[in-house]
Amino acid sequence: MARPTKAESVKIAERRAKNVALRMTGKSWAAIAEELGYKTPAAACQDFSRALEASIAEQHRSVELYREEELQRLDLLMTEAWAVLKRAHVTVSHGRVIYDESTGQPLPDDGPVLQAIDRILKIQERRAKLLGLDAPTKIEAITMDALDAEIARLSAELEAEASNPVPTE
Repeated sequence: MARPTKAESVKIAERRAKNVALRMTGKSWAAIAEELGYKTPAAACQDFSRALEASIAEQHRSVELYREEELQRLDLLMTEAWAVLKRAHVTVSHGRVIYDESTGQPLPDDGPVLQAIDRILKIQERRAKLLGLDAPTKIEAITMDALDAEIARLSAELEAEASNPVPTE
């Protein structure tokens, strides 16, 4: 089967859009087939399914493109954060560089380095979320029935211990 031309593809897309719109208004497959020129109601139904599949595939492609753009932005931010991390920072107070009295060298400022580290960690966290790298959070649900059963078990255990005292020497 030959691939449809661009003009044919446009007509198919338009017919599918009408198909979906008609179905959403509650029209039967027979009515849609008659109105849009399908050979059978089953053909109208099948084309409706294809329209939905194409829509889902397009949404998936859009999400993937957006994810890739976001990853590229995060790469740029990471590059800038690493540059700040590696840069030498000096302590400044009231507009003046502070010097180490014993060496005469400018006193290093660790604040920007620590802020860059925090920023790098945030970028890495965002990247991991986008890529789904984080392990799912395990949640344990405890029902009232389970609590009641555990309370009953512990009460029975206490009663058994109370009725059978341990002999002392």
